[in-house]
Amino acid sequence: IDSTFYGTPRETQVLRWYQSTPVHFVFCPKVPRLITHDAHLKDVDAPIAEFLRVMANLKEKQGAILFQFPPTFTRAELGNLEALLPKLAELGTGTERFAMEFRHRSLIGEDVSQLLSEHNVALASADIVNMPRRFEVTSHFVYLRLIGKHGQYDHHRHTQTDKSEHLTRWANVLRQQQSRFECAYIFCNNDYEGYSPTTVNRLKSLLGLPVTEATTTEVQGSLF
Repeated sequence: IDSTFYGTPRETQVLRWYQSTPVHFVFCPKVPRLITHDAHLKDVDAPIAEFLRVMANLKEKQGAILFQFPPTFTRAELGNLEALLPKLAELGTGTERFAMEFRHRSLIGEDVSQLLSEHNVALASADIVNMPRRFEVTSHFVYLRLIGKHGQYDHHRHTQTDKSEHLTRWANVLRQQQSRFECAYIFCNNDYEGYSPTTVNRLKSLLGLPVTEATTTEVQGSLF
């Protein structure tokens, strides 16, 4: 849920999400930018606790929760992360799954990966400009984002770039490492190849998963 990045939603809205979706639907909310971008994890216990309290209304439909950090969050602030990680379980219900995506190269390192492993937090993998493609298992689940370059396409009605080579590499590493994790959350952005539904199906095919083709007669509903 990208909208949660801009602020904690109303509790009634989250209840509507839960009630309006199929039984096996899973939501993966993004932590508000107030926590990651504005405060850089400093003195954020209260807003995190409130966010987790509201999102708990998703019940069994709540998937992994993503902390997406800005490029300005660097190794110089690693202490903020070290202070927060031991408290995450206490701030929520203790059952949440957390993933963290860093966007500054200084946070690439064995010590950071080990820190996340100690607290069963997933190191989010991302296929995005300005960061190297990397895949490390630091939790009992993995989190992969195929993002691409924002704004590179004028529309998102069909595939405009063929990234078969990269999709094949991601599929191969997921299969090779699958004994090390229980499940994988994989997200495809329209900016990756131009049209995310096709990207999703291409990756599912590479992973040997069933593909569902959307029909043009379907009308998109609203959760807001």
